Amino acid sequence: MKRIVLVFSLLLGLVAFSLLLIPKPAHAGSESILIRILVKKGILTQQEADEIMKEAKKEEAKKKNQMKVVAVEAVKKEIKEDKDFKEEFVPRALKGLKIGLLSYIDFSTGKSPLVGGNEQTYSEMKLTRGYLTVKKDILPWLSGRMTYDIHREASGDIKGRIKYLYAELRPKNLGPLTDMKIEIGQGHIPWLDFEEHVNPYRMQGTMAIERAGVFNSADLGISIRGYLGRKLQNAKELIGNTHYDGKYGSWHIGIYNGAGYHRGEHNTNKVLEGRLTLRPLPAILPGLQLSYFGLIGEGDTKAVNGNYPDYEVNLFMLSYQRPDFIFTGQYFRTKGNAKGTWVDVRGDALRTGCYSFFMDYRLPVILFSAQRLHIFGRYDHFDQDINGHITDHNTAYRMYIFGLGYDVYKENKLILTFEKTDYGANAGEKGGLPVIGNNLGDEYKWQMVWQLHF
Repeated sequence: MKRIVLVFSLLLGLVAFSLLLIPKPAHAGSESILIRILVKKGILTQQEADEIMKEAKKEEAKKKNQMKVVAVEAVKKEIKEDKDFKEEFVPRALKGLKIGLLSYIDFSTGKSPLVGGNEQTYSEMKLTRGYLTVKKDILPWLSGRMTYDIHREASGDIKGRIKYLYAELRPKNLGPLTDMKIEIGQGHIPWLDFEEHVNPYRMQGTMAIERAGVFNSADLGISIRGYLGRKLQNAKELIGNTHYDGKYGSWHIGIYNGAGYHRGEHNTNKVLEGRLTLRPLPAILPGLQLSYFGLIGEGDTKAVNGNYPDYEVNLFMLSYQRPDFIFTGQYFRTKGNAKGTWVDVRGDALRTGCYSFFMDYRLPVILFSAQRLHIFGRYDHFDQDINGHITDHNTAYRMYIFGLGYDVYKENKLILTFEKTDYGANAGEKGGLPVIGNNLGDEYKWQMVWQLHF
């Protein structure tokens, strides 16, 4: 009630102040009488008198406007500084509510590979992703999130699905383990959200391990993550962003269905996944991080031998970040994949291996008063059968990406890229199995993507 009285008092004050500022007729003022006398005595001409009165009215109007601005700003300041007022007058349903959009608007043209050294051309506009996210703080230690994801199916139809839907709990710090968050539901797996906040070009395409077809970025389960030590001070100025900015690193561990958010669970196995990231020299090289990610479980599709195939990943990455430069180098080996489809004719899981490098450099070119132009590149070498269960040679693909990026505003970006993939004679397409004598044709594309974000 106190705040309501405050608001009405301020409003009444403004009304009274405005009434005082209502202009009076010029002839009622002493100034206009004096000017008329000067004209009558011949000291001023009528033209000079009119000009003086005109200037006086301008000055009077200017002064009144300034006084109005001062009064309005005073009210705004009072409301802004009054926390109780804001809490009383924001509807309960909107308190702690955040809504955001992330979408990729894509134009691509190029060639896709076909068996026997052939290829087919394409040129199309696409909505490769559209994420609508709603977050709500419920209690100081509890919040919820839902992200709705649109995607285009092979048939061309655009459909929606839930990517994230989880409760987030925020326990208290436990010694060196700080900023902890527990996700219960369909949440982040420990790796891809971390890598995508180092490599900012998810809009161009998925990261190396997801592009290869090992797993995707979300799954049903329960996980806990946090930092090692407090947050790195001035992280934005030192490393370019404030994501995963633990002073000595970060960590994430969870138990999941294992199939990923694209499909349901077809077995009773659960997959254990974890990531540990160390920042060894926060005072000297704050952008340097060493990361390990691993998982163990079973694939989601029963093999011909009646068993669910093994599913294992071991990944190592070195990354270095500055506001004007990013570099990553990673190597991973896998046994099988989340879907359980990477098996040989006996039903045994295939072993794969990959090394990948990425670099981004902000050019020292000033456009619109800020350094916004980037050049970036990436190289993936992924072998689909390193142990030769299907064939012992030419089962790898090599992918090259080169691009220009422009920061429009905050996380709104525009990129232009060229991507080329060379396939070994026995390699399958990305995400597929090697095939003896497959001999896929050329694959390349030119791509322009607008990332819309708010």
